[in-house]
Parts: sequence; C-alpha cells; structure tokens
Amino acid sequence: MKIETKAVHVGDRKKGDPCTPSTTPIFLATSFFYDEMETLDAVFADPSQGFAYARYSNPTNAALEELCASLENGAGALACSSGMAGLHIALHTALLDRRKSIVAANALYGASTNMLVKMMEPFGVETTFVDICDTEAVRKAIEQNKPGCVLMETVSNPLLRVGEL
Repeated sequence: MKIETKAVHVGDRKKGDPCTPSTTPIFLATSFFYDEMETLDAVFADPSQGFAYARYSNPTNAALEELCASLENGAGALACSSGMAGLHIALHTALLDRRKSIVAANALYGASTNMLVKMMEPFGVETTFVDICDTEAVRKAIEQNKPGCVLMETVSNPLLRVGEL
C-alpha cells in the first residue's frame, strides 16, 4: 500500500463493522458499557478485546496509533495527551534497561528541563546538560557519562537551536 493511501485509510477500516465511515470517527465517550459484566472484565484484563475507559484507550486513539505505526513501519505506537506525557514515557522507557543517565541539550523547552531536574533526578536519574550545537562537546559528554539516552529537540523551543543528528 502506498504511503498516501495509508495516510488516508489506515486505522479507519475495521473488519466486522456493519458499515465503513468515509472518515475516522471521533469518539468522545469516557467509558464504554457491555451487556455482560464478564465481557467488561475480559476487556479490563486484555484491552485488545475492546474499550472500557477513555484514559486507557478509545477507538479514536487506537486509530491514530495504528496509523502512526503503519506510516513508520513500526510494531506499534502510543498516542499521548500531551508532548510532556510523551516525553516522560519515552525517557522512562529508554532508561528502563539502561544506565540512569541522560545527556541533554542545554537549550530545551523549560518544562522539559524542569522534568529532568525536579522529577527525574530525585529518582536517581543523572542529567548532564551540553550545548547540542557543539558536536565535540556532545561527543565528550557521551564518552564521559555513557548515558542511557541523549535528549535533544530537533529545533529547540524557544531558542531554535539545531544540533546535528
């Protein structure tokens, strides 16, 4: 399937539905009910069986995740309610089985810097800030700290700094 076709159709075509919408529907429900309590219990035990509560997932989020995974040829995707939630999950995931150390750009979105210093450091995650536009400084920081991950913004907010990837 061409990427253009994927971008338009992946995530909105569900087999078994009595009809196919021309666009992906937006589900505003916060909770979902089932005729049998056993079915709801099964959904809570295995979310792939359906939807129970919108904070866990809903058909709109599932369609977006399926679309993003397809466009990136990935195994899966996770849609978050904010960029900070996404960054928090990404950092915890990246450091799950690695050294609890981050080399980060010294020009990041302020809330990102606060998260690193005020939330991650108290849990034992060391952060070293470096000028991401100074390739030699980045190389030295990585060599010295052997971080579990490197964090930078491809265009920093608000200073518009761009480090070499």
